[in-house]
Amino acid sequence: MEKIFRVLPYTERQKVTFATFTFKDDAQEWWLLTLEREDIVTWARFLKVFYEKYFLDLLREQKASKFIHLRQGTMTVAEYESKFTQLAQFVTYVIPTEAQKARKFEAGLNAEIKDRLEVLKLPTYVEVVDRACATKKRIKASRFGEPNQRKRF
Repeated sequence: MEKIFRVLPYTERQKVTFATFTFKDDAQEWWLLTLEREDIVTWARFLKVFYEKYFLDLLREQKASKFIHLRQGTMTVAEYESKFTQLAQFVTYVIPTEAQKARKFEAGLNAEIKDRLEVLKLPTYVEVVDRACATKKRIKASRFGEPNQRKRF
């Protein structure tokens, strides 16, 4: 679903409607009962309610632990960002603000990238991810560019 929502401009309510349209049997009954108690209009709220129902506490705790200990390691920045986003939905209580989300992502980056970003104190997650990708490209280019520079001299 998330993949579809990245390319189609659905509103928050449309995302919920689209996702719940596919429910059948027990899931459909659960959803109708849930709607009687609460009008769920945002995707984030839907995911929270859905995961509380269909993911055991133990599984959520495992996902939270993976998120808390997540580091870039051998992943590319894009792979790290994807894993970060995937796990973050299970632990919104760990990163309740945009700035905290940005700092957590930054903290898990490899040292050569993190050192260059920390001084900037970028306020949003999107800005940190964008700058991390650009920084990695610059680091890579400078590594490949150095030998060429020496050959000219």
